[in-house]
Amino acid sequence: MYVFQILDSYAVSGFCLLFLIFFECIAISWAFGVNRFYDGIKDMIGYYPMRWWKFCWTITTPVICVGVFIFNLVQWTPVKYLNYEFPLWAHLFGWFTALTSMLCIPGYMIYRWVKTPGDRRMKMRLLIRIDDDIKTVRTKMHPAAYTSHL
Repeated sequence: MYVFQILDSYAVSGFCLLFLIFFECIAISWAFGVNRFYDGIKDMIGYYPMRWWKFCWTITTPVICVGVFIFNLVQWTPVKYLNYEFPLWAHLFGWFTALTSMLCIPGYMIYRWVKTPGDRRMKMRLLIRIDDDIKTVRTKMHPAAYTSHL
C-alpha cells in the first residue's frame, strides 16, 4: 500500500497529467493548427462545433494548465499515508517516476531539434508547422473517393 501511495501521488498525479495536457493542447492548436483540427472535427461529426472551442484549445486550456501546475508546485506538501511520513528517498523515487513520463516530451523535442538539418528558421518550419493542406493530401491519395463526397 505504501508503494501504491507514492506512485499514486507522484507518477499519476495532477503534475504529470497537467504537463501532458498542456503539450497536447499546444501540439494540436498551435503546431497542427486549430483550423485544421476544427475542419477535422467537422469531417467526423458533420458540422462545425461552436467557435468557443477554438478559444479553449488555443488559450484557455493551456493557461489554466500552466496556472494549476504552478499552483500545485507552490502548494506541494510531502505525501503521508495514515500517520506514516515517508523518508526522503521515497519522495525522490516518486519525483523520479513523475519525471520519467514528463521529460519524454521536452527530451524528444530537443532530440528532434538536434537531428533536423538546417538553420533555425528551417528547423521551425520542418518541425512545428505542416505545410500540406489536409484536403490537398486527401485528393492526392484518393482523388475519386474524395470528389465523390463533395
